[in-house]
Amino acid sequence: MGKKLSTYYSEKGKGKCEIHVDMKQEMFYIKYYDNNDRRFFTEDFESKTLRYVEDAAENWTLGIKKLEGYE
Repeated sequence: MGKKLSTYYSEKGKGKCEIHVDMKQEMFYIKYYDNNDRRFFTEDFESKTLRYVEDAAENWTLGIKKLEGYE
């Protein structure tokens, strides 16, 4: 199980996402939630920096990053 590092909220009212770190596997991942706080997708970021994952989370909340099959 990972540790939550931060939460990003969508400006367009489509939900939120949380950045987590899996200390055992040394990997970051993002959990995506809809407006009803139901998780609908988890994205792993193997070999990526925290800054990279933060940018991905922010881009999703701004509507720049699209999740294939979930938009």
